Amino acid sequence: MNMNCLYEKGYNILIGMVFLLVSFVFMGMGITVLPVIGFFIALPLAGLSVFFFTAPKSRECLMDD
Repeated sequence: MNMNCLYEKGYNILIGMVFLLVSFVFMGMGITVLPVIGFFIALPLAGLSVFFFTAPKSRECLMDD
């Protein structure tokens, strides 16, 4: 496995975790402080985190497998 592929997967997981954490913060704010706005911001961020968790590999990484 190429080291760049390992870094790519790690970065995708890291970015997904950051988006998930921020979406949880906005969900908490949606429950307590900003009822409507918090959820409208949290749901797209949760979708972005799912995208980064399931992000497709680049072509270079697919050729190495």
